[in-house]
Amino acid sequence: MREHRASSIQRRNNLKGIRASLERVGAALAQDKVAWQAERGTYESVVRVLGSIERSAAAAPAAVAVPATPIAPAISSEPEPEIEVDARAFKPSTLLSIAGRATLDARKAALNSDHKDASRYEERLETAFSAFLEVVGDKALSYYLPIHMQDFATFLSRVPRNRSKIALFKWLTLKQTVDLNGKLPLDQRKPCLSETTVASYLSEVKNIWSQVSAGVMGLRDMGAYRVSMPKDAAASIDRQPLAAPSLNIWLRDAATPRLMNKPHKAWLPLAGLLTGMRLAELVYLQRTDIVDVEGNEVIDLTRPLSVGGKEIDLPVKTKTLKRYVAIHPLLHDTGFIEYAKSVTSPDGFVFGHFHSLRHSAKDWFREHAGERLADRSGGRGFLRVQRKTTVRSRRRMIILLDCGNAIELLPKIVFGE
Repeated sequence: MREHRASSIQRRNNLKGIRASLERVGAALAQDKVAWQAERGTYESVVRVLGSIERSAAAAPAAVAVPATPIAPAISSEPEPEIEVDARAFKPSTLLSIAGRATLDARKAALNSDHKDASRYEERLETAFSAFLEVVGDKALSYYLPIHMQDFATFLSRVPRNRSKIALFKWLTLKQTVDLNGKLPLDQRKPCLSETTVASYLSEVKNIWSQVSAGVMGLRDMGAYRVSMPKDAAASIDRQPLAAPSLNIWLRDAATPRLMNKPHKAWLPLAGLLTGMRLAELVYLQRTDIVDVEGNEVIDLTRPLSVGGKEIDLPVKTKTLKRYVAIHPLLHDTGFIEYAKSVTSPDGFVFGHFHSLRHSAKDWFREHAGERLADRSGGRGFLRVQRKTTVRSRRRMIILLDCGNAIELLPKIVFGE
């Protein structure tokens, strides 16, 4: 009995184990069913796709098999628009001779479009540009460094001045001229360019470079470089006025009857001394230039020349040269103004030959009227802060200037009377 019960318990436990195993198998089969159904769905989908491809291939005509070739890209029937670029859109690889020439030509077209004689400044630009190309070389714009300006200045300090007028250097290049002058004995070597001339060359090259580099990215700033003036450059000439004793000798001689018949010798010293006019202004002075402005008689340098019935506008160095020049009373007292108004020369020119006492006049103005008025009356500077012509108060100041006791004008006044 006891054994039978134990056997029953053992069978019951075995059945529970078998049942648990069957449940695990059932769960696994259920999972397999889901996976199988998914695989079955994929399979059926693939079969349907393949069937449709076979049907399409059967309906299409048989195609001739050809080797596979690359597919050429589609070509548009409309041409691509070309981007317009100015011929002066230079690159860092452009030669300086080409870019610089374009700059100089544009300036000439703006200021000298009728191709008349070039101005002095235009000539200096051309000369400085050619010299820089010869000395430093005609290279791509990206080649140039600020230190090349120092090299240029050092070379210029060894160039003989007025070399074009010296037969020894005729037809020679700058480098050949410098080499030849350096080989001459010390007592035969020609004087070299002054500091002022070297500085002028540098300024003109920097001007050209600033305009060239303005349109090209990545170029060096040559203008900001501070050049050391070479010791070989000659010192600048400090122009001094004639001393009063020398002026008196000239004036006394000019008042003699022998010279009064030669206006350019008799009147020119006095006119230069009391007006400070430049040589070119004196030689082009005409009787019609003496006019009345606001109650004061002045010399009008704003007027064009009248030659052969035609008006000619003279080129000027600076805009300040277009001005009125005050007439000092001594020019009336000595008889010069009367003479100038009554000249009978062709086209009314007052002088045919001339010399200048411009620097003596500037020294006189500077001492009695100050630096500012001296420069303005002589046609120099202060253009941005003053009017284009000397105003009435300044003309009156010049008219009332004391000539001083050192200058002997009595011979002129006596002869004029």
